[in-house]
Amino acid sequence: MPTEPRNVPGPLFKLERTIADRAANPREKSYTSQLLAGGLAKIGGKVTEEAAEVLEAAGEPGEEGREHFIREMADLTYHLLVLMKHQNCTLTGLETELSRRFGVSGVVEKAARKKKPATTKKGVAKKSTTKARASESKPRARRA
Repeated sequence: MPTEPRNVPGPLFKLERTIADRAANPREKSYTSQLLAGGLAKIGGKVTEEAAEVLEAAGEPGEEGREHFIREMADLTYHLLVLMKHQNCTLTGLETELSRRFGVSGVVEKAARKKKPATTKKGVAKKSTTKARASESKPRARRA
């Protein structure tokens, strides 16, 4: 499969730039601006909807089914890029993460992620569910 020279941005990077422009300069009639203004709830709903449509199209037979699948994948990819912008992520950041994983078994990589403790937004480790349950079972002082 031929690849583009790195100094010429491909369609995903062009789309990422357009989405970034809509985030910086919202336009009333821009679908991208409307999604970004709706936040995670609106964008997430569209990502979920488009993912379901991708799966549905994947089950369609023949060339027409393949073409429908590609169109739905394009829709999902667009909405994922909008979500990435909302989360301040970039395609370069995604490429870096994928490069880090290259040559590593998916099973091994996923197991390594499970070993890390969950953290809050401030980077503080969350209480384990066992500790949380234990504290919930302690008697509390009654209010008069």
